[in-house]
Amino acid sequence: MRILYATDGSEGARRAGEALARLPLDPDTRVTALYVLTRYVPSDAHLPRETVAALRADEDARSRQVLGEGEALLAASSARVDTRHVEGHPARAIVEAAEADAADLIVTGALGLSAWQRALLGSVSTGVVKHAPCPVWVVKAALRPGPIRVLVATDGSDDARHAIRTLCALPLPEVAAVHLVYVTPSITMPLAPVAGPLEPAMPEPDGEVARQFRAHGERVLKEDAAALAARFADVRPHLAEGEPRRAILKTADEVEADLIVLGSRGLSGLREFFLGSVSHKVLKHARASVLVVPLPAP
Repeated sequence: MRILYATDGSEGARRAGEALARLPLDPDTRVTALYVLTRYVPSDAHLPRETVAALRADEDARSRQVLGEGEALLAASSARVDTRHVEGHPARAIVEAAEADAADLIVTGALGLSAWQRALLGSVSTGVVKHAPCPVWVVKAALRPGPIRVLVATDGSDDARHAIRTLCALPLPEVAAVHLVYVTPSITMPLAPVAGPLEPAMPEPDGEVARQFRAHGERVLKEDAAALAARFADVRPHLAEGEPRRAILKTADEVEADLIVLGSRGLSGLREFFLGSVSHKVLKHARASVLVVPLPAP
């Protein structure tokens, strides 16, 4: 397995390195610690040459320091660890490095940009998730002692099933507690609240439509729980109801999840146009870390 660990020396990046170090990585795993030099002072800046050289030397020194710290975090791991720095826009450079390395996983923190940097550059972790060619694990909180608690969101789609297969292939301990959640739509919830209801009101929650939703959810949970049980000893299904993002986040809080796993595409068609991607909403609002898994390119 090839893992790209993107670090900027922030507290979030350090937590990501510590989480990665907790995994039982084998000697065949290669971890590349990557630091992106943003070069806020270009070489052709209208400043004295000595000033530009000194500022760029400071950036280079910072790069070496951060990569040294990242390498030290992974020193006890059995994986092969190397370091690299590149220049460019952080999110774009991370994605390009993952593509060049054919990375199987990107691990990053909610990278530590200041408010004005986020205004100029946007969220690095969100940009990486949006364009990455492989799964992205955005570490938001330090892993607690004991078995890792994982919440997997499923809807029976190809995206969800691929996310489950990816989770099973990751080097997580078998003793991880895996919770599986399927969210049925609330019968009284309009399809697109921003634009108003798109169709007449549906029957009451105890009607035939609600029973069909629940039956489908139970069937999907049974199938996906069986797939997870072949890899993890402790798998617990949950049937929730409501708007997907809120229901996933609520369940994650209830089970005290360390990691939320979901496919990169949530809703489709008009609902996605009005409501947005579930994965990006969960990434934005979750207290737990989030693993977003894109479908591989055809």
